[in-house]
Amino acid sequence: MTTPIGFASLGWKFYLVWASVAVSIIPSVYFFYPETTALSVEEIDKIFIDAPNIWSIVGLAESRRREKKARGGLEEGGEIEDFEAAKRKEEQLEQALAETREPKVHHT
Repeated sequence: MTTPIGFASLGWKFYLVWASVAVSIIPSVYFFYPETTALSVEEIDKIFIDAPNIWSIVGLAESRRREKKARGGLEEGGEIEDFEAAKRKEEQLEQALAETREPKVHHT
C-alpha cells in the first residue's frame, strides 16, 4: 500500500515511479527470459545449469534452439498440424469409448 504514501509525498510525480518500473520490464524480459519454444523441460533445465552466468542464458538458449533446428528436431509451424492430428485421434478414441458403453439390447 505504497500508493497513498507516494501520492502524499510526491504528488503527480509518483506516476513517474510507476512508469519507470513499467519501462524497466521491457529490457529485463529481453535480456533475462530465454525463448523456449519446442524445447523440452529437461533441455530448458540444462540451459540454466550450463550457463556460466545470468547474462549468457538467453544466448545459450538461442544457440541450443539453432542446434536443434539444424538437427531437424525443431520444426517451424508444425504445432498446428500436430494439434489437429491429436484432436482427430482423441475424437476417434472418444467415439470408440462411447460405442463400447452403449447398452446392448438382447431380443428374445
